[in-house]
Amino acid sequence: MAEGQESTDAAAAGAVELAYRPTVADITAALRARAKNSSGGRFLRRGLIYVLVVMAVGVLLSTGGADRHDTPWRLYLVLGACVAFMTAVPWLQARQVHRLSERQGDVRAAVDDAGIRLTTAHSSATLDWHLYPRYVETSELFVLLSADRTAVGVVVLPKRGVATPENVERLRAILDRHLVRADVAATIGSPRTRGRAAGRGAGSIGLLLLGLLLFFFAFAAGQKVAHPDRFPGIQNNTAPISVVLLLLGVLAVVGGWRLARRMKVMRIVSTVLAVAALLAGGVVVYRVGPMLHCWDSAQIARGPAGGYACLDF
Repeated sequence: MAEGQESTDAAAAGAVELAYRPTVADITAALRARAKNSSGGRFLRRGLIYVLVVMAVGVLLSTGGADRHDTPWRLYLVLGACVAFMTAVPWLQARQVHRLSERQGDVRAAVDDAGIRLTTAHSSATLDWHLYPRYVETSELFVLLSADRTAVGVVVLPKRGVATPENVERLRAILDRHLVRADVAATIGSPRTRGRAAGRGAGSIGLLLLGLLLFFFAFAAGQKVAHPDRFPGIQNNTAPISVVLLLLGVLAVVGGWRLARRMKVMRIVSTVLAVAALLAGGVVVYRVGPMLHCWDSAQIARGPAGGYACLDF
């Protein structure tokens, strides 16, 4: 009995074995997980958002007014192609890596407290835990990341390679003993974490106030047209500018709220400010909405009945 119990304990404490053949989907998901949890990936994602916002603003401003023939559509097409290419980079990289891994054939991995042993038909390697101090878990994978800021080193352990669901739990337990989850890598309550929280709070308030300011400018842009008693005569059509400022204000408000959505106190403050900002945005929509049918016109005038006449000279 004692001998049987000892062998059972030894088996339970043994390595978790995986057998799998990497796929393009595995590698793509791993690269996307790395991008979300590395400074380089976050920088690229923010750059894409910035380019998209600039393109949207440029298109809106270019299509407003009478000079639509001057719209640099070729430039926008090139920028759009660049954004599409950058978005597809993880998939393209995954295909290149998969071609290399296909030559290795099936992979067998053994994971225990000593490290990770990888074996293929043509090679074998042993990885110590200090080489990959953090990991990310997705619905299908465990993705181990190296310690550098850009996470150059990546090890992919597909869950389908484990024989039983119980072994998935054992594998997760081994990883938790030796590694840190990338999304909680910073110690709670550490100065770095507190600094990040303070930065997110300040950034949230700043974005929300920026949204209010943009809504104010959007409202002010249509001031002359909306009040012919104070500003008589034909006015320049500023409705497209108001729309652009309104959209930028919405982006700022949403961004400010998202920054603080996981902070208990700031979440309440940011929600109140976000609601106030969106109400201000609603006032802008109420004012600018009746002018939008004159989007392509250079001038606009408000008639005695309250409607807007579109003019081109």
